[in-house]
Amino acid sequence: MKNYVNLFNSIAGYFLSGLFKIQISKLPGFIIGLLLFIPLSCDGTEENLSLTDLEKAKMSFDSLLEDPENRVISFPDEDPGIPIYARVGPILNQFFVAGNQLVIPFYRNPECIPDSFNLLNYYDPPAAFGCELMVQGRFVIEKDAEEGQFPIMAHTTGSDVPVWIVDWTGFQSLKANGAVTIVDLEALQPIKAIALQFEEYLSPRINEHQVIIEAEGIVEGTDQKFLFHLTHEGDQIQSIVLEIE
Repeated sequence: MKNYVNLFNSIAGYFLSGLFKIQISKLPGFIIGLLLFIPLSCDGTEENLSLTDLEKAKMSFDSLLEDPENRVISFPDEDPGIPIYARVGPILNQFFVAGNQLVIPFYRNPECIPDSFNLLNYYDPPAAFGCELMVQGRFVIEKDAEEGQFPIMAHTTGSDVPVWIVDWTGFQSLKANGAVTIVDLEALQPIKAIALQFEEYLSPRINEHQVIIEAEGIVEGTDQKFLFHLTHEGDQIQSIVLEIE
């Protein structure tokens, strides 16, 4: 590839040096564009742009794994996992809405969630630790991190992960009252899906918060399939795809 770059840069040099006595201003526009584009596209930049958000996150996670200053902790083997039931709540506006449908991935078995727990409160330690964890994974944190410090990044997978798809208008009405329970969600008659393939990369620190999810599976009680892709950075959705067919 370097040979192609050197060759092209040599040709470009002839044009720019005037050896062919051609003024650059008189070159056709597409040639000028080609002169500028080809050297840039040969250095791997174009390849990086073609990566999905999940693939980019994997590269970042793998880099952290190789850093000798970090340690890796697996869950639930070495750690009970995050003390929440589902990724939905007002912290950094984590409401993943596609169209008028709110997508709620559950880390823990929904059947175990206390009827009175307000999901908008998000965290529920230590009670949440008693609920079956539906995912597994590992996270990376500095070896000298203080106790209670969020990890740098976590990678989560699962093959039987509940994902509920809820009417957003109905959810907003409940949210306006300050509380949403699992009983309330059931009353909204959600579409209950199971992610047979679930993968998430999470950067949980507040100033670098990012959630990237790819999930696909089936809708319970039907022959429908669903697909869900999400990139959420800070308090904003950058991209979201929800398909049910």
